[in-house]
Amino acid sequence: MEIALVVLSVMSVSFLIAYLMISHKLNAVSKGFAQLFIAYDTLKETIDGKATKTEEDIHKENFIKFLSDSRDWAFDYIEDVQKGLSKFIKEVEPQLEYYNQYGVVIEGITPPHDFALKKISKEFQELKKLLPEETDDRR
Repeated sequence: MEIALVVLSVMSVSFLIAYLMISHKLNAVSKGFAQLFIAYDTLKETIDGKATKTEEDIHKENFIKFLSDSRDWAFDYIEDVQKGLSKFIKEVEPQLEYYNQYGVVIEGITPPHDFALKKISKEFQELKKLLPEETDDRR
């Protein structure tokens, strides 16, 4: 009887140890499964959110991007044109001012390019009006 009691006690302790080990592993698996389920739900929401975009939404996004890119390109273009005009004016203005002030040097003789220079000078003044006036606010 004592042997049966010892065997029964050893078996009970063994079952208790096995139960605790399996319970611990089951807890770890449950936590892992819960994390996996949360990750799955998050991924599914992300995919569903992207999948619910309609063609109209995509067209709107593309149009907004087009407008933004066009605006940036236009500002860059305007800036480049203004720099080019400013450089042209800086280079040409002294010669045209000299011509406008002194004109024909020899009296009675009108050079063939006189008419062209008058026209260029007039159009040059019109071209200068296209640039914004520079202010001293950039200090």
